[in-house]
Amino acid sequence: MAPRITAFVLAGGKGERLHPLTRDRAKPAVPFGGAYRIIDFTLSNCLNSDIRRVNILVQYKCISLERHVRMGWNILSPSLDEYIVVIPAQQRIGERWYQGTADAVFQNVYTIEQEKPDLILVLSGDHVYKMNYRRMIDFHEERGGDLTLSAIEVSREQAKRLGVVRVDEQGRVLEFVEKSDDPPEVPGKPGICMASMGIYVFNSAKLVERLAEDSQADSSHDFGKDIVPGMLSRDVVYAYP
Repeated sequence: MAPRITAFVLAGGKGERLHPLTRDRAKPAVPFGGAYRIIDFTLSNCLNSDIRRVNILVQYKCISLERHVRMGWNILSPSLDEYIVVIPAQQRIGERWYQGTADAVFQNVYTIEQEKPDLILVLSGDHVYKMNYRRMIDFHEERGGDLTLSAIEVSREQAKRLGVVRVDEQGRVLEFVEKSDDPPEVPGKPGICMASMGIYVFNSAKLVERLAEDSQADSSHDFGKDIVPGMLSRDVVYAYP
């Protein structure tokens, strides 16, 4: 039986580095190629990967993004349990805005409890790329891990400003470092590193457990800085190339 999958698209960042393009709108809503917006890449990837339960988590200056999704992506059938929905910060858990990427999903744990997915796909709404998430999901199920993150080869210089993984021959992640001046290189490939793309497939129950723990910890409540590194010593984490 195919796993039940729910996607969370993180679209709540301010996008300060793109100012003034983000003066009046969230970064995922910045126009790209005429009538399109940056978030269309992620949403197109979802539909072409047959991911049809998508929650878009928004926070800052989201009216333009909400309008675009409502008018441009109103193509799924709720009667078939398919949807693309925009979820604003609701303060369901405490009186606070989203404190980080992990906190954004944790504050919407109610949605996970209602949906009861087997797997949760965590994506960013401001990345420009083409990807079939189903291949990554198949990889995750074949390995039987708790988390699979996607990784791409980059130069050592590029890697110094990214999250970088060190893996064994089977693809299991042994180390994860953020913006290191000495990032680990791919064995046999001098000057090449494996950088995390910020795309994650979690086993649902494991993710909820780790998010609940992180919510009580003194952390930045971020997937790349806290959740992923914290899982390496306790859980099974793979990198999908």
